[in-house]
Amino acid sequence: MRPVTLALPLLLIAAAPIDNSGAASANKAGPSRADRRLKADVLRGMQRYATAAYRCARLDRVQAQSLPKRFRVTSVVYRRGGHWEAWSARVCGQRRGFLVAMWPSRRGGVDFTIEPQRNSARL
Repeated sequence: MRPVTLALPLLLIAAAPIDNSGAASANKAGPSRADRRLKADVLRGMQRYATAAYRCARLDRVQAQSLPKRFRVTSVVYRRGGHWEAWSARVCGQRRGFLVAMWPSRRGGVDFTIEPQRNSARL
């Protein structure tokens, strides 16, 4: 019974793009303001969503760009000292878009949220 229980987590870990340090490859993301570790966390979140929504864990051709301050001007993200970025990736051949908000955490580090976009053509 135990080997069956462990099979799913091992498959999900094996599906993640891995570099030599064992972390998810974050150098695929473009000119994001996130550091390497945060990029890896965002990519893992995007990959989890893609696996659940599209039954595909393969992300490639990842792009990221900071959005202007006027994007969602009233957002609490700015009051917390953060910013928004538009990320996109090919998920099994189709371009998918995500909005990512990042802000300094009160506990140290950075908090973030990922919003999948239905109409990825505009990102």
